[in-house]
Amino acid sequence: MKVVELVEVTKVYELPRGSVKALDNVSVSIEAGGFISIMGPSGSGKTTLLNIIGCLDTPTRGRVAIGGENINGLGDDQLTRLRRDKIGFVFQQFNLIPTLTALENIQYPIILKGLNGHEKKGKELLESVGIDEKLGENKPNELSGGEQQRVAIARALANDPDIILADEPTGNLDTKTSKDILVLLKETNERGKTIIVVTHDPLVADYTSRTFRLVDGRVEDKVRNFK
Repeated sequence: MKVVELVEVTKVYELPRGSVKALDNVSVSIEAGGFISIMGPSGSGKTTLLNIIGCLDTPTRGRVAIGGENINGLGDDQLTRLRRDKIGFVFQQFNLIPTLTALENIQYPIILKGLNGHEKKGKELLESVGIDEKLGENKPNELSGGEQQRVAIARALANDPDIILADEPTGNLDTKTSKDILVLLKETNERGKTIIVVTHDPLVADYTSRTFRLVDGRVEDKVRNFK
């Protein structure tokens, strides 16, 4: 099953200095259970592509389907529900809520969705990413960068999404910690989640099974297989 499908997608930003074409006629298809990296130099359109897949932005032209649902023409409320239910996000800067504990950060998406059992599930997710329950009582600024990113991954999994989108998830981490996080993402993928990672780091791409390379908003080397 295709969980992500972009057909001839173009994204143009209108800026004071003129039009900027961030994506140029991009077609991408990703099957369920894939572990995908999106590579390319700065300004190549990687983050724009990730934002469109994550329903944080919409294309100027072209068709986008997430989980088989065509998102073209969906309203803000519908896009919000789709993001909440089908997509988890992991960011380079972690983006944890500083006033909440690690455990509370994980539980927060579950509470927002109005589901019961957030305490039990939060503890299970904390354990699944290798964070001790006592450490879960700490605020983000009391955790290392690697620990914060583990918490961010657990939070992304809180509502059991089909897709995890990670934007430079190892960008602020040392090499050893980066490898630990990549192993965790690979294990998450092996449990059935589709993972899409934007990166400039070949080390990250080595952990994925397929790579899309963007240059000047166009897909250049469409597929690389590492398995």
